[in-house]
Amino acid sequence: MAAINYAVFFGCLVDTPSLNELRIRANGALGVDQTTGHIIGVTDDVAGHSTSVAEALITSWTGREATKDEIQVTVLSSDQFLMPGLIDTHTHAPQFTFLGIGHDLPLMDWLEKYTFKYESEFKDPEVARSFYSSAINRVISNGVTFAAYYGTIHIESNRVLADTIRKAGQRAFVGKVCMDVNSPSYYCETTAESIAGTEEFVKAILGDQSGGSDAEQRLVTPIITPRFAPTCSMECLRGLGDIARKYQLPVQSHLCENPSEVSFVQQCFPDSASYTDVYHRAGLLGHRTIMAHCVHMGADDIRLLRETGSCVSHCPTSNFALGSGIADVRRFLANDIPVGLGTDVGGGYTPSILDAMRMAAAANRALIAGKRERGEPLEGRDGVPLEAGEAMFLATQGGARVMGMADQLGSLDRGKIFDAIVIDLGAPMSPVPAVNSTPAVRCLEDPTEAWRVRLEQFVFLADDRNITRVYVGGSLIHSK
Repeated sequence: MAAINYAVFFGCLVDTPSLNELRIRANGALGVDQTTGHIIGVTDDVAGHSTSVAEALITSWTGREATKDEIQVTVLSSDQFLMPGLIDTHTHAPQFTFLGIGHDLPLMDWLEKYTFKYESEFKDPEVARSFYSSAINRVISNGVTFAAYYGTIHIESNRVLADTIRKAGQRAFVGKVCMDVNSPSYYCETTAESIAGTEEFVKAILGDQSGGSDAEQRLVTPIITPRFAPTCSMECLRGLGDIARKYQLPVQSHLCENPSEVSFVQQCFPDSASYTDVYHRAGLLGHRTIMAHCVHMGADDIRLLRETGSCVSHCPTSNFALGSGIADVRRFLANDIPVGLGTDVGGGYTPSILDAMRMAAAANRALIAGKRERGEPLEGRDGVPLEAGEAMFLATQGGARVMGMADQLGSLDRGKIFDAIVIDLGAPMSPVPAVNSTPAVRCLEDPTEAWRVRLEQFVFLADDRNITRVYVGGSLIHSK
């Protein structure tokens, strides 16, 4: 039996190459080179969905002839569409152990009562081995093809996390959390342990995979992870910055999430001009830096993110759940600060980026309403509610930019890696109503306009029941 060298998808293709562009190819075709996992061609309008049509398309895309035995053809139904995989730019793998618990508490109290206690249990690698598989599978089943995970302070359990993700086939950043001050005695490191442990973890993860330093060739990449400034000394932060530069690695942390946290940072680092300046002085800001939350941002915070090219992970579900406040996404976008979405499990109560898309829209609307009530000026797009297409952008191409892979991921363009999901709006028990019961869709004769309305329903109604297939690097890693 001949090897399958190509996959061709026929049907509706949806992506958002830019913030203001919702691209719908209602009768499109997309080809994947199964040997590389890259998209080899996209055609907007095709005449038929047969294998012979697929053969002709492959020839037009590659310049070589392919036999039917080399091609796997997938024809999407009238309720299905193909889109880029969802990207979660901020989540905590060990916090799935207390998902949905403690949302009556503000951030700092929640950390003390739940987070440190349950994360400390991962001192035993057997806890990681028994737990992480189900957590990662749940993330994948929600259509997340690429995620930035926080682990714990424990090297061996973090290696288990990375190995679990790799075996599941997901793309990920995985960070060893660093905490050397202002932490409970049962869950803390010395400065030397934190820095040395991070480098040990980085070497282990890079050495565990083929592909060397090429992030495109490996699934799991280590990410430098100071938990947040209050739990790290400046010596620790600077040491982590040195490692990030030495190995050319991304950085992730938390920033300006909660007012009491911001005040605590001022007490811990009185010589810094702002919370963001703490990370800047430590050499941790840059175009591969992901700062989560960024709710209570002053002018200096915004300036430093903009000037260093640092990125924001917007985590609206968590911000609502812990009462932290509302991040101003339009402000980031106006300052050309890259923004993606994060679930922030377990501050967030669900691993669903679809839920984060909805919450981002709701947060934006609440922010606009508050500004109007206070009589604040709404200039440019400040007063324009976040649209469904913009929410999709934040979850895909925006997330790819935050993760430093905008040229490789995030849209359905030729040459990009095929990280994608198949959505079925007609799946069993679908929360999205059928076309026949939706006159607003049924009356539209233009297929593209009909899909535009259905995509709005997708953003505001869909859940994991609608995610039927998940592909990473051209490989199918989840299906229903």
